[in-house]
Amino acid sequence: MSQLSWRSFEHRLPKAVERTIRRYVATSPHYRGEVPAHLHLHMAHTIREFGRLFARAAREGSEPREDELELFRQRGRERGAEGLPVSEFVHAYLLAAEEVWAEVQDLSGGSPPSDTAAVLLRCLHRVTNAAVQAHQKEFQTADHEQREAARALVRRLAAGEPVPEPADVRLAPAYGVLALRFAADPADSVGDSVGRHLAGQRKARSLLQHLRRELSGDVLAALDPDGGLLLLPSASDGAEPALAEARLAVPRAHQTTGVEITGGFAHAAELPEIPAAVAEAERLLRLNSVPDTVAVLADHLFEYQLNHDSAATPRLRALAARLSGEPDLTTTLRTYFETDFNRRETARKLHVHPNTVDNRLSRIANLTGADPRTAKGLLLLGASLGLAG
Repeated sequence: MSQLSWRSFEHRLPKAVERTIRRYVATSPHYRGEVPAHLHLHMAHTIREFGRLFARAAREGSEPREDELELFRQRGRERGAEGLPVSEFVHAYLLAAEEVWAEVQDLSGGSPPSDTAAVLLRCLHRVTNAAVQAHQKEFQTADHEQREAARALVRRLAAGEPVPEPADVRLAPAYGVLALRFAADPADSVGDSVGRHLAGQRKARSLLQHLRRELSGDVLAALDPDGGLLLLPSASDGAEPALAEARLAVPRAHQTTGVEITGGFAHAAELPEIPAAVAEAERLLRLNSVPDTVAVLADHLFEYQLNHDSAATPRLRALAARLSGEPDLTTTLRTYFETDFNRRETARKLHVHPNTVDNRLSRIANLTGADPRTAKGLLLLGASLGLAG
């Protein structure tokens, strides 16, 4: 193409710009066929500069200069800070390249110089690479800041501190508090400290992503690789919808990620009740030893009541500790409780003779001083097992 033809190309760039914007709006899920003013302000300028960069590189037979790439880096930073997905960002550049090439084809009568396509591809590669790298860095920074802001908000609510309502979050009138524990992942202990940290953060982000898919509303999260808190928007007059969602979300997230999750749930009927609900949910989580389940107070009344330190607590724990070296006795005692003190059913479940159960109950009485065949002994041993977990 001649020098004059390249000048003609630049004169025709506004048409390529307009077609690119309209195609982008028509195919993007973020717009409804309307072209907002900011696209004309920023996107049009970016596409024109891309066309001019391409024209200069083709005319001079050179590569894009570093100073020419700075505009595209800036656009990448801006879109990343705004939260525009990188796929949308790249899509816009590809549309622009298609429309630029359409102008080249039209001006050349369908026969552009043989190296023109290669120049356009090199320019597209350099521009998108610079823009995407800047976008990704800014996007990650913005995402990190958003997550840290959410974590800080959860911590303040959990501590009962005054919280001015954030501009980007509408606080619910009530919250279900879901305390979570994540099982260790093999990647958590592989590599150096940096690698382990990255693996842990990746696990926490992945779990949060999958949990949010199952939970409705603006869930507030403060999660670490080992677990943490989720605040589930709720109504003041009932915890059931939030609890039902939590009980579905926990096992589904485990199925998707392969990480075992255990939960404890409590309800705060109003914001000032959140600290008490957090304490309740975390205590229930400590009592819950069954993965893929969410413990609530109604199912753990006895253990929950015992889980308050008093002068009697060390002595009750000591009863269970005396059986720690006798796993058969501990298993027998737990099974004895599970069968409502039916020695024959206990024997059947343990695959032993009923006389063996009697002998073990006698040994438990001798070791602990609490006879499981008496009411007082049952109460003491039950309390001891409840504290032992």
